[in-house]
Amino acid sequence: MSEQEKVEKGNRQLVGMVILLHTLNHVVSGGLPILYPDIMEEFDLSYSQLGLLRSATTLAAGFPQMFVGLLRRWFPGRVLIGAGNLVKSVMNMGISVSSGFYQFLGLSVLGGVGSSTQHPVGASLITTATEPSKRGRMLGLNQSVPSLAFSFTPLVAAYLVIRLGWRTTLGVLSVPALVASLILIFLVRGGESAEARTRDAFSWRRLREALRSRNVIAISVLRSVMAFRMGVRTFLPLYFINVLGVTPETSSLLYSIMLFGGVLGPFFWGYLSDRVNRKPLILGVMAGSSVLYFLLQFVEHVWLLAAVLFMIGFLVHTVIVQSVLSDSVPRSQLDQIFGFYFTIGFTLASVSSVVFGYIVELFGFGWGFTYIAGVTLVSMLPALFISEPRKL
Repeated sequence: MSEQEKVEKGNRQLVGMVILLHTLNHVVSGGLPILYPDIMEEFDLSYSQLGLLRSATTLAAGFPQMFVGLLRRWFPGRVLIGAGNLVKSVMNMGISVSSGFYQFLGLSVLGGVGSSTQHPVGASLITTATEPSKRGRMLGLNQSVPSLAFSFTPLVAAYLVIRLGWRTTLGVLSVPALVASLILIFLVRGGESAEARTRDAFSWRRLREALRSRNVIAISVLRSVMAFRMGVRTFLPLYFINVLGVTPETSSLLYSIMLFGGVLGPFFWGYLSDRVNRKPLILGVMAGSSVLYFLLQFVEHVWLLAAVLFMIGFLVHTVIVQSVLSDSVPRSQLDQIFGFYFTIGFTLASVSSVVFGYIVELFGFGWGFTYIAGVTLVSMLPALFISEPRKL
């Protein structure tokens, strides 16, 4: 095997493990909404308290992403992703034996900090280890495959929680990520560029320079607005059960159908974004998503609801936006720019769960879904300023 072939093989293994760990991370997050009804009952939580729990965890996972790039000066990206997921897995196991709500909250926050390496470093590694002509579809796979796990995990979690309880279920779902983290740290090696430390991975001067880019500014504003609709999916199983009156099994099936749409959507849009102008795709996806979220409050028939939920999952704009972003800055700045991008989203999203929970508690889910539709429409305004940075 030639040296070039070894590099390509190492990069493929690295990208595969990054996507796998992202997937296993979603195994737990996909199962949690199914566990929340039991958790709320055991700890006697309100919708607002659940929103607070989600917000604190999201903030802990989001804000550190801005500074993760600094660690690339001393550690390869795969070590950061492996170590972060290792911490996340251990904290989830701790949650499964927690004795009270505040212990649950504290361990969730620590687990969120651990998971902060996954998105910015993972996106950067995939971009670095993939040739430009395939970048959109690989970034799409980095969302589609985790979404596949996200779509099946609620069914698995529903089966386990009935037989084992939420604590044992959470512990069982956390084990695969722990094993995969150790494999990534000790057994996988990428090519030289993927393994390289980045001395200027975090620099306020370079960040200011990057923020002068029209695309970086437009995408940052878009991400800021869209962050206020993150967290809504956490409440959907509760809406299905408490408002529509469906059984937990039907609720899990409906939730899985929506998530399965998220399996096909990212790869489809990523593949399409490699071939056509990406700005119309972004605007079209966001417009469709806004309409569907507004209609969600009026749909009660199970099969029609399933179709609406599938399309909500399918219409994913993030992979297209990330593809534009990766082409708009120098490679040496990918860690920092993706860190900035994900920090904006997750930090502001920490407020969104509280806001949505508060709206639902005071005015009901109908107003909550209208709020999500409105946020999506507003976020289309900065998308109008995105330009195509490549020549097709």
